[in-house]
Amino acid sequence: MFRILQVIGGNVVIPPATVRLPEAVPTPDRFRGLVTMDGSRCLACGVCAYVCVSNAITGAEVAGGYAWAYEPGQCAFCARCVDYCPGRALAMEGSAAPAYARPGELRREVRVAFPACPDCGNPRRPATDELLGRAFGQVSAEVRELALRCERCRRRMLQRSLARGAGLGGGRDGEGRP
Repeated sequence: MFRILQVIGGNVVIPPATVRLPEAVPTPDRFRGLVTMDGSRCLACGVCAYVCVSNAITGAEVAGGYAWAYEPGQCAFCARCVDYCPGRALAMEGSAAPAYARPGELRREVRVAFPACPDCGNPRRPATDELLGRAFGQVSAEVRELALRCERCRRRMLQRSLARGAGLGGGRDGEGRP
């Protein structure tokens, strides 16, 4: 009992010896912070939303593009979205997320505009050579040309090609007339 009183008395007399931490604690290598998205690399495929285990990422086709949204409050920081993104559009920040008071305060939204079809000017889904290579193996010039067009113009090109192969002519009406 007497020893305890000595320890307590000694603690009262001796000033605290707390070592202060630096202002910012360094984050470890490969730290998984908030998800960021580069809209110029996004293929609007929705794979990130599909593999997200916590439904923190959503994506939907909107007029002329794709709307991507990320809610950090729901994120499990598993990095599956980054690993599976075929366009390499997603990354994770190397620092911790800031504190927030209200749900949705850190929500991020990116609208990806689809490029225009060279034939009709309508929006079309983007496709990189890497994605085409994954889908078709060896990518021919014809596949690259088809990938530059919207679905309607692509269908029209394929119908003309089939009509020429069957000897029906290559016109839009199937009889050689444009």
